[in-house]
Amino acid sequence: MKIISRKDSNRSFRFISIILVIVLCASFLLTGCGSEGLLNDSDSVLTFNKKSIPIGEVYVYSKAVIEEYEKTYGSDIWSMKINSDTDAMDMEELTRRDIIDNIVKVKVLCIQSKNLGVSLTPEEEMKADNEATEFWKNLTDDQKESMSLTKDIVSTVIQENALAKKTYDKVVEDASIEISDEEARETVIYDMFFDCYSLDSNGDVVPLNDENKEIMRKKAVQAYDTLISPVDSSGEKNIEALSNYYGLKYSRYYTLTPQEMDEKYGEKISAMIYSLDDDTYSLVTESEYGYHIFYVKALTDRKATDERKIELKEKKQKEYFDALYKNWLRSIDDGYDYDVSVNKKLFDDIKF
Repeated sequence: MKIISRKDSNRSFRFISIILVIVLCASFLLTGCGSEGLLNDSDSVLTFNKKSIPIGEVYVYSKAVIEEYEKTYGSDIWSMKINSDTDAMDMEELTRRDIIDNIVKVKVLCIQSKNLGVSLTPEEEMKADNEATEFWKNLTDDQKESMSLTKDIVSTVIQENALAKKTYDKVVEDASIEISDEEARETVIYDMFFDCYSLDSNGDVVPLNDENKEIMRKKAVQAYDTLISPVDSSGEKNIEALSNYYGLKYSRYYTLTPQEMDEKYGEKISAMIYSLDDDTYSLVTESEYGYHIFYVKALTDRKATDERKIELKEKKQKEYFDALYKNWLRSIDDGYDYDVSVNKKLFDDIKF
């Protein structure tokens, strides 16, 4: 059985709990799910805010997620385990919890939509109804019957989630969170590295003696003189070709944030690199493990920086929302708890 860490899983899998129901859009063109019908306890998978959420509603979420995950990662995904801080959890159990967590988020956001003055336009309602019709067409008679599904449940589910997403967008938009180029900066450098160590049989670092270290320093100086020669101004080609010439196995390009730069080279060398201009070289620079010549391709790589700005903005928006959400959840249903509020036996009727 494959085991992956929770940290890695957040990068590898699009868990529903990250941002509303993004996963649903991929499988069924859904913007969301939710209904708050008062049903008998035997029909209820989840009780929230003194209302029962039926198995059909939970099934709409689950079906979309199951098919999306299996399409992307294969049907054996449910045999994986996710390492948490304390122990491992089945991927299936983790996903079930995320599905319920997302339904609760939708409920909370729909309630808050009234306080924030958010509602669906007639066009948005029509779009949601069309999506519900498409979803309904993809269900078999057996699915409808076994999960007690009706067209009204599907329609309500999709409209509620459309409203929840619109409310979420307004909440984070009102926060006016902006990310500067400096905060999101991604710098592209080439590190021409003359390593001054070897590894023993145990993998431990063994520094070169002074004589061999001096030989490497002289090679680095020679390479620098070649790089700044006016014969060929193509920096990229020169530094890569020279690395191959000198057999430098650890030389390569890096795209790094300021924090990653500090972690890799230390603050002193990092500050020196950031003092350079685009398409320039550093002097021969000594570090703990050898000599470097840095080629700065782009202090601020536009594409990579813009992509990171989006990631950082979404991360800060989520942090902002999560802080509000905790208070909203307590005020709406202070007693909500997955292990208490979920009918796990009935939930198990939805097969993963």
